Amino acid sequence: MASKTKQKSGTSSDNTSSNEVFCPPFPTEEALDAYLSSIAASRELICPITQELMKDPVVAEDGHTYERSSLITWFNMGRTRSPVTNSFLTSTTDALLPNLAVGSMANVHREKLAKELLAICQGV
Repeated sequence: MASKTKQKSGTSSDNTSSNEVFCPPFPTEEALDAYLSSIAASRELICPITQELMKDPVVAEDGHTYERSSLITWFNMGRTRSPVTNSFLTSTTDALLPNLAVGSMANVHREKLAKELLAICQGV
């Protein structure tokens, strides 16, 4: 996997075929693993239901943070237990509170990824 490159086939102005490398390959599997670890979000920023970076995090009655839309869908499916602890929840969507700290940290992570992507694109 580390030796693969993504290439774009095209034609130049004189109609000859050319290959442009969009992203240079990682020299080793360890370099690839290190890069993937460097861009991974911390577990606190990941919704336990969707396993995705949260955009609108809320705290539920169980004290855990979830993506709002995912938790509302969870409750709309008739589920009344916590996705994390499996304990009964007496209130569902009425008691959801925004988790501003997690939301802010998730935005910082997104901005970090965007800056890194721009830097990579500028180098190509």
